Amino acid sequence: MSQNLIMIDHAIKDSRSISAMLNSTDDGRALAWQSFEEKHPNLSQEELMKKFRMEARYGRIHMKNQNSVFSNKKYIAALIAFLIIVA
Repeated sequence: MSQNLIMIDHAIKDSRSISAMLNSTDDGRALAWQSFEEKHPNLSQEELMKKFRMEARYGRIHMKNQNSVFSNKKYIAALIAFLIIVA
């Protein structure tokens, strides 16, 4: 039984995958962890993971979407450029 199988990487399309994170198409889970980690520098890694899990379970962790952050900066830059041109 000889079939020519072609490997296709579907992980890049999954916004939760490492492949998507490396290609900047992720959903911001890593940013949520990093910001949480920076807020609690005194905790050990084990305590930090436990606290993050509990905060996420009760909906107190909000994922930041990279695209929304960059789009907000674009709008601000466009507004500043418009104000400079008008003034």
